[in-house]
Amino acid sequence: MGLAALSSENTSSLTGQLENIAKKENCVRSVIDQRIHLFLKCCLVLGVQRSLLDLPGGLTLIEAELAELGQKFVNLTHHNQQVFGPYYTEILKTLVSPTQALSAKVESL
Repeated sequence: MGLAALSSENTSSLTGQLENIAKKENCVRSVIDQRIHLFLKCCLVLGVQRSLLDLPGGLTLIEAELAELGQKFVNLTHHNQQVFGPYYTEILKTLVSPTQALSAKVESL
């Protein structure tokens, strides 16, 4: 590309940074992970297009990949809900007492 080669000091620094970000406890990795999760949650609530309008900071470089991932995630969860929704409903009915269900219904009004 016609650029000057990195010095050995810069090369070792860059290598160290890349190795460090691969660790789960890395703070940068943790922040990016949280922002991706937030984006995916927003996709479920608002839809992919509206979520892309308010993309969390630091994710603009991977916007296209996130849009594709978000759409696949929404499709998968929708399919899961369509297929397994009746089973989930029955399970939730056994976990939620009738008085809790009634109070939740009243609160939603």
